[in-house]
Amino acid sequence: MTINENDLLDTIETSFTNIPLPDMPAVAGLGFHPIRGEQDADALYAVRAGCAARDQIDPLSTLEGVPSREQIAEMLSNAVTEHRQDCWLVAQVDGQVIGYIRIINWREADGMWVYLAPGWVLPQWRDHGIGTALLRWTEERIRRLAAVEHPNEKAEFAGNASSTEPEAAALLQHEGYYVGYTALELRLDASTPLPALTALPAGIEVRPAQPDHHALIAASIDEAYRNEYAAGRFGEDFDPVSYAADLGSSRHDPSLWQIAWEGDQIAGQVLTVIERGRAEMFEVSVRPAWRRRGLARALLLRALHGLRGRGVGEMRLHTNDEFPTRAQDLYRSVGFRLLKEFPRYRKSFDAVVTP
Repeated sequence: MTINENDLLDTIETSFTNIPLPDMPAVAGLGFHPIRGEQDADALYAVRAGCAARDQIDPLSTLEGVPSREQIAEMLSNAVTEHRQDCWLVAQVDGQVIGYIRIINWREADGMWVYLAPGWVLPQWRDHGIGTALLRWTEERIRRLAAVEHPNEKAEFAGNASSTEPEAAALLQHEGYYVGYTALELRLDASTPLPALTALPAGIEVRPAQPDHHALIAASIDEAYRNEYAAGRFGEDFDPVSYAADLGSSRHDPSLWQIAWEGDQIAGQVLTVIERGRAEMFEVSVRPAWRRRGLARALLLRALHGLRGRGVGEMRLHTNDEFPTRAQDLYRSVGFRLLKEFPRYRKSFDAVVTP
């Protein structure tokens, strides 16, 4: 059977407004509806804010947070502009919005298209089957979207649930998701003493970052992560051009960066941004040829001492538990401590789930 894209999208739109859902739980007054646009921002923000305490969302985290009402409004506006309303579903009880789910997708280094379905249900409405209905609806929507957007390409489902979201984790596991990898967020607070600075390896110097260095920095980072994931599995589909452009944005203060050079070659980098009252070391990496010489530690300590000198007390960074370089060991050795784990769940389109 040949799939006609227009017919399929028409089917998606029709089924999107077809209420009740096949897996709709028996909750009085429960209904599901598509997003309308920016006018839904207040209700969706109320859901996110209402989940924050129960899920122990950290406002200073580098990996989680509660978007502002304005940020949600922008996402909704973009969804309408891009004709992606079929990537959102809202749950309500007697007219009150009590949860929602959306679809995000990207391509990874091994060619896998990943369809992530983050969803939220207010705590008082959990354990009623609403999250399950939302997730199962989303999986069917993803199958149809993937068939249109990326036919004959690899694709899989994804879900996120941190170590402080046991209900979401239980739902994903029940529906056949497994942990692909685990992101770790680490914290160094103002009360933790810093180790003394260490010398840079022989032949290495740190130079102030200039705008014409951005492309070289991006290329250095690209090389540093090239073999962190076996066969590119779960690896970021890195775009050095886009990354270099972002480094030139107003968000960044290059005086915070530590860029190590040997001659005309960048050997490694520690990149930091100060936001929301804390510093984030968003990039700590060394190119393979310069590893095992103490360079990452020397650069990291220079960055940390510099931040302390500016009066910054709270510092955050994240890494992956599975990285073969064991970057987390370096971070712990200078005073960082594990704050939270963020398992990243995956599920094959072909997975068979036992009821």
